[in-house]
Amino acid sequence: MYRTLIVCIFLLSSGLTHAVIYHWVDEKGTTNYGQSPPKNKAIARQKVVVKSQTTIESQDTTQSIQQSANEIAKSNAARKAANDKQQQEIIKQVQRQERCETSKKNLAELDYGGNRLYKDAEGNYARFSAEDKNQQRERLNALINENCR
Repeated sequence: MYRTLIVCIFLLSSGLTHAVIYHWVDEKGTTNYGQSPPKNKAIARQKVVVKSQTTIESQDTTQSIQQSANEIAKSNAARKAANDKQQQEIIKQVQRQERCETSKKNLAELDYGGNRLYKDAEGNYARFSAEDKNQQRERLNALINENCR
């Protein structure tokens, strides 16, 4: 039990320690770095303390977070625009299909109906003449060709 506690304390405290590096210039003018000081005590040495933890400036972090947020917003806007466009295409296709079915139904009624009464734009009932039927047939066939692809 005590051994485990001692090992845990040792491991936790080892991360908090700082590495000490010595910096000196030898007789030849060469700059040296090492974990232990030079053996010759006459050489001037300097301790360089190196922390094991790195710090990040908060302004850089804030800017990178803001850039990420902007990129995400642009991506979401592009996806929404693409989705909206796709929805519009689906709606147009459904409307085209409905016009196709209605035109086919009206053409079948025109051909099958014989000499039926039809309601005109003013709300009056009238019968189509042969010429009116042909014009109506051409109009319905054009609508079918346009909408039934």
